[in-house]
Amino acid sequence: MAKATTTMIVCLSLLRVAMAATYSVTDYGAEADGQTDSTKAFLAAWSSACGAAGPATIYVPAGRFLVGQATTFQGPCNNSAITILVHGTLVAPAGYTSAVNWLLFKYVDGVSILGGTIDGRGQAFWACKDAGRSCPQGATVIDYA
Repeated sequence: MAKATTTMIVCLSLLRVAMAATYSVTDYGAEADGQTDSTKAFLAAWSSACGAAGPATIYVPAGRFLVGQATTFQGPCNNSAITILVHGTLVAPAGYTSAVNWLLFKYVDGVSILGGTIDGRGQAFWACKDAGRSCPQGATVIDYA
């Protein structure tokens, strides 16, 4: 029974993605090199998806995409069915000394994030912790408010 329910949920999620208007971050100027800041492209794709009358998908293709600033994806949106479909990697800015929300979703409902990898660049933070030093809190990767 649980397997059938899980299968149904996955199928319905994929159907929702297939029927939605799709906004690729690369169409808005995002670069898949892991070094060029693609924050503006992600926000532009969000603005289009948030303003869509019906279900919308923000597509992140294969590659490494630097979202180099603390970014707020803010609503309210015209729809409550936004899927962020990630086939690549979202790369955080370097440094861990500020305690910010890197990706913040604010005043939105019905947002799903599917697939992908998040590279929070935590190596320096964990090296500090492992050395037993007094380390800053670091950033929150994804938060909802």
